[in-house]
Amino acid sequence: MKTPFAAFRLRIAFIFLAVAAFVLGYVGMRTYLVSRPEFARSPLDIVYYDLQLFVLDPIPFDGMTPLPWTLELARFIAPAVTIYALIEAARLMLTTEIRRIRAREARRHAVICGEGPMARGLVEKLRAAGRDVVVVTSTPVTVLDDPRVLQVVGDARTPAVLRAAGVGRAEVLYACEQDSSTNTGIALAAHRVRRSAAGPLAAYVLISDPDLCAALRARRLGVVDPPGIRLDFFNLDELAARVLLDRDPVDECLPVTLVGLDGFGSALLVGLARRWRLRSPQSQPRLPVTVIDADADATLSVIRRRCEFIDSVLDLTTVHPRLLDSGEHAPADVPQRVYVCYRDEDLALKTALTTLRLWTRSPRSLVIRVERQGMFDQAFQGVSLLEDLAGLLRVFAVTEEAGDPRLIAEDLIEQLARTIHENYVYGCLTSGESPETNDSLVAWPKLPESLKKANRSQAQDIGRKLKAVGAVLASRVDPGLGFAFTEAEIERLAAMEHRRWMDERAADGWTHGPSRDTVRKLHPDMEDWARLHESAKEKDRNVVRHLPAVLAMAGFQIVRMEGAAPEVPRSFL
Repeated sequence: MKTPFAAFRLRIAFIFLAVAAFVLGYVGMRTYLVSRPEFARSPLDIVYYDLQLFVLDPIPFDGMTPLPWTLELARFIAPAVTIYALIEAARLMLTTEIRRIRAREARRHAVICGEGPMARGLVEKLRAAGRDVVVVTSTPVTVLDDPRVLQVVGDARTPAVLRAAGVGRAEVLYACEQDSSTNTGIALAAHRVRRSAAGPLAAYVLISDPDLCAALRARRLGVVDPPGIRLDFFNLDELAARVLLDRDPVDECLPVTLVGLDGFGSALLVGLARRWRLRSPQSQPRLPVTVIDADADATLSVIRRRCEFIDSVLDLTTVHPRLLDSGEHAPADVPQRVYVCYRDEDLALKTALTTLRLWTRSPRSLVIRVERQGMFDQAFQGVSLLEDLAGLLRVFAVTEEAGDPRLIAEDLIEQLARTIHENYVYGCLTSGESPETNDSLVAWPKLPESLKKANRSQAQDIGRKLKAVGAVLASRVDPGLGFAFTEAEIERLAAMEHRRWMDERAADGWTHGPSRDTVRKLHPDMEDWARLHESAKEKDRNVVRHLPAVLAMAGFQIVRMEGAAPEVPRSFL
């Protein structure tokens, strides 16, 4: 296969030959026509005869007069150029058609709808993992210089375009356009294509507004996935904040400065609070956090309503940016981290590089949020074209860091399962347990897969339980709208939880036994609810009682629908 550079050089060579053939043909034709007075010899006539060399039919050649060497050479070069052009055109047409067929007939591949940095990042990561990729763009742009990446041009909200991308046989779809409604429309079109397909298509929809993303995810929990598609929504800022804290956790009770409470800044603040909450809650002091934002008080008021625990784990101080610029505010202690989180990339860079008080007191790192990898991160951290403040400055690209297929695949159920585990860890630590006495008190990534599976199963069943009592899940925007299960509902849902647990264990081979035996898979609680011991029933009741708090930790709340009767979950799409 020719490399792109080799193909380019070949095209340049034939262009040169075409020009040479034309020039030689013109000179030779002018000389030749001196001996053929019956033909016109004006410059335009000569050009006309010259161009006929490229189609093998020059009129003046009807005679037997010897040809000048220039014309003799041109009469062979010109047709060769024409033949090459015809072959190249046929090849391009055939290649385009073959690629269309390959895209339409592809199997178990990934379909990416979009042409921005998010789409390009996904293409690169999926190709690096060896996945086949078909990209759908509205214009014929080059998303990645990789001939193995197939492209379909058209509106991805049109089922016919998605069929051309092979969505009927695809394994996963990413809707990555900038507009959230466009991405949702792509998911609807994919559902229409996959309605009769065998096996579900995992469809992940990018929602730029975190509140809207949470609201849409809440609407997915209480419904059964429609045939052919498994839908979920994701927000880059939330994923990016988690990546940053996983990679560089805040482990010491030293000050943290957070500049900007845009989507990423708010997600980072909540993430800091959730993680600090799990660090020895009985003795751990509050983590001091200074928030610098023009609307810090108003934004924090919203965050406090949604995350009521935040003031119990963080010691928050708000500062207006103008006080920092004027020198009226000087932090008492050196911060261990400074996060510049403005959504405006230029403003973030300007703030980090011109607000000297952020870095003259030598924090351990100064992290700047940018939208995507670009010139600045290369200049500071790649080729070191610019000085990085002695290693202090770090550029964190949200699109590249969070646009990871593995992260995006962690859907709402995975998020709730994590929160269920975190709530369990917090309860155990509060009651005096420790990782030395309970080996389940570890971070989610270190939790055994069997326990992760149990948490996922419990999270999956939340929607069914809420439906059973005429309630729904909503994003946590109005905690004042109180909710509490009645005693009768607790009893009913606890019985449902026990049955779910029994079915899960039975599927894994567990049966009833007088005492728990993990080797023989025996458990004394493998009994019907009516015969279950009261202490075991209380465990299931506590699962139900703690459900509102668990959902609140994940950013959701339960809303009772007045007059709504319990119903079988219906399809969302």
